[in-house]
Amino acid sequence: MKNKFISKLVLFGCCFLLFNNCSRETQETPNSLRPYNLSDLVFNISSSSGSYGFAFYSTADWHVVVSAQLENDDPLQAPSVTPQSGNGSSWLQTVYFTVPQNDSGSNRLFYLNIVSGEKSLTVVIHQLSGRGTINVDTDGFVFPSLGGSATVKVSSNIDWHTMAEDGWYSVSPFSGKGNQDTYVTLSVPQNSTAYRTSSVLFVADSAGTRVVLSQHAFSIMPPNETNLPREGDQTIEFQFLSTLPWDVTCDKPWCIPGKVSGAASDAILVNKLYIQENSGGTRTAVVSLVNSANEKLSFPITQAGNMAFLHGTQWSGTATLSVGIITKTGSMTMTIEDETNITVRGYPGQITYLDDRTVKFRVTIGSITYEGITGKNITAVFQGTFSADYSRITGTLTGQGTVLGMTLDVSGTWLVSR
Repeated sequence: MKNKFISKLVLFGCCFLLFNNCSRETQETPNSLRPYNLSDLVFNISSSSGSYGFAFYSTADWHVVVSAQLENDDPLQAPSVTPQSGNGSSWLQTVYFTVPQNDSGSNRLFYLNIVSGEKSLTVVIHQLSGRGTINVDTDGFVFPSLGGSATVKVSSNIDWHTMAEDGWYSVSPFSGKGNQDTYVTLSVPQNSTAYRTSSVLFVADSAGTRVVLSQHAFSIMPPNETNLPREGDQTIEFQFLSTLPWDVTCDKPWCIPGKVSGAASDAILVNKLYIQENSGGTRTAVVSLVNSANEKLSFPITQAGNMAFLHGTQWSGTATLSVGIITKTGSMTMTIEDETNITVRGYPGQITYLDDRTVKFRVTIGSITYEGITGKNITAVFQGTFSADYSRITGTLTGQGTVLGMTLDVSGTWLVSR
């Protein structure tokens, strides 16, 4: 009886296992396709030939499809793959691909597609070119005559450098790394000589591309003297250079340009300014040169006013002189004789500038005793400013002389009134 019960129990267990196994075999197992390492989905490789492996899991049968994206009609040289297909498994599997050397002038892009049923896995293979290529985003620049800068975007698959033909422009940076965009600044100063053109060569291996630079010339040379006396009508000259059409203006009616416009020229031009007599106070005008690119250069002209009311005026006050460590204060007298002559303590002097605000004059003395100190071969330069009512002049002086056999510098201040 006991043996019969055990036989039935074994039979029940076998049936249970049998039906359970049958039930599992009729279920559908989901297909799994995934990389062993996500970072392996992209390969960045050099131009040299080489073999690489890609590890993955696939629980269903699979096969490999290779495609390519090539540039500039590069002949198709797709990687070889081993194995090209396989059975599904829960174990880690690997396909190996060999990429031929890239001797073209273009980078290559391959896609290794592992297809398993309705699923696929794409491996991107980026191979660099075996030859240098370089590109810039411009053919050239025309720079302002007064100077400026411009930027060039440089792209290359290898390290690159620049070659400058001339020294009148600067390049920064002058080299860069491959496979990244670099922005290069080209800078030029003002061109005061002549129209000029040059180029910068961007070089990567045996490849090169050129950016042409050009710049017009524009400069102005004011008259030798821009502080003019008031008397009579005057004519002065100035020079300029403009390799573009130009215009000349003066912002005051008493200052009249001889030529007001002209064509572009590679030569230095001479123009005249006609200055009318000044019967009033000191006045200033601005002369401007403008080219067709709207660049502007200017200089001022100042004309002294009618200072006849100061002629013959006598002034007295004090002057403080410093010679080395010695400082002395004493009396000072002077007479403004006319526009060009002045007398200081009886010594004649020369007025170098006189307007309704400022007076400048020079006095040369062979020998003078001042507050007990004797100086010889004294040359002093005075500069003073008139008060609003012309009752006082305050100023400074500098000079040089010989005292006790030594040549010393002299400086000081002075104040006179009338």
